Amino acid sequence: MVNIFPFKGWRFNTDIVSDLSQVIAPPYDVINDADQSALYERSPYNYVRIILNRSAGNERYSEAEKTFSEWKKNEILIQDTDPSVYLLCQSFLQGEQQIERTGFITKLKITKLGGQVLPHEQTISKHINDRYNLMKATKANTGQIFMSYRDQTRTVESIMGAYEDDIPLIDVVLDGIQYRLWRLTDEGEINTIQNVLAGTKAIIADGHHRYKTAYQYAHDHPEINGSDRVMVTLVNAYNDGMNVLPTHRIIRGKPIDDDRFIKKIKGRFDIEKKSSAAELLNEMDQRRSSDTINLGVLTRVGNAYLLSYKGKKNWTRDLSTASQALDVNVLHQLILKPACGIDTRDQNDLGYLGYIRGNEPALEMIKNVSDYDFVFFVNPPDLDQIFDVAETGETMPQKSTYFYPKVYSGLVTAGIGD
Repeated sequence: MVNIFPFKGWRFNTDIVSDLSQVIAPPYDVINDADQSALYERSPYNYVRIILNRSAGNERYSEAEKTFSEWKKNEILIQDTDPSVYLLCQSFLQGEQQIERTGFITKLKITKLGGQVLPHEQTISKHINDRYNLMKATKANTGQIFMSYRDQTRTVESIMGAYEDDIPLIDVVLDGIQYRLWRLTDEGEINTIQNVLAGTKAIIADGHHRYKTAYQYAHDHPEINGSDRVMVTLVNAYNDGMNVLPTHRIIRGKPIDDDRFIKKIKGRFDIEKKSSAAELLNEMDQRRSSDTINLGVLTRVGNAYLLSYKGKKNWTRDLSTASQALDVNVLHQLILKPACGIDTRDQNDLGYLGYIRGNEPALEMIKNVSDYDFVFFVNPPDLDQIFDVAETGETMPQKSTYFYPKVYSGLVTAGIGD
């Protein structure tokens, strides 16, 4: 079962830090050098000083520990007195629609991946040592692991409804997204949420390497009280704001003329030439509810084609039926490999791939793309597809999903053992 627990979180003291928008930071792995400098300039208490400070080598971790300790000592960060679950609402625009994604921050019992906690995507573990050293130095969970579960009764959403008229602990706009946070301490409500999670499984939407880091730390330090629990943000897969956005593929370094490309794939795909990328994307959107997998491609000479897969649903014995239904697997195995000579299971071939994703229309995003051989457009999987694949024990290719928005760091910090 998925076991969750309230905890006594550390939060910024608004008597000292009056504008929380100046101190909460994006996840460390989306912060580049320019972002880091801007966050440093924003406030002496910006959370970047803990999750990604400027110190070199191992000094980065000792500096993070020093900063964290000083902020607690000087009451820049103060600890809640009661064990709590933190209700989180993120409001944002998607197209012209206002979206609200509601979830909660809690601690989760760490278990081996593949049981009650499922990975959904292949990942590279290059960040694990870095995050492990930070956790070891600070003895805290400083970033969020974003996870999803399935609850058609929408229990947390119902509980949230009773809090939305209360003044939130946090109400800030960060990069165009409104964050609101409430503290839930009622034992009855917490028990209700615990019971819902106990009967389900959870998938990691974002933060696979953070979970693996916490798992390794718990394995290495069983003597530390609370090392077997990690802070996570959980959002119901059936929440109205739990949308998955597509991650489109850019191919560079594999120049192939249109006729040769079409010849290589026409046996498996119906191919329709469109007048523009705009027409192509509109047609893909109109066909999203169909049973056919429809992909799009924009070639280096500006031609746009709709590619409709016409083969059998069971096109390989190497993947489950759930995995074979994914746009990205059809693209990787039935187009990129035979037509472009790219095997996405080979790390060396991944250098030919780039990605475009975000909360903007694809047409806007490709305006910033240059020097490509192909741009392939895919539709995103829905949450049920993601769960279905994860529950088979398989994972999707890297960058198959884009969960928007991210959950920022510094909203709440969980000390190990708190």
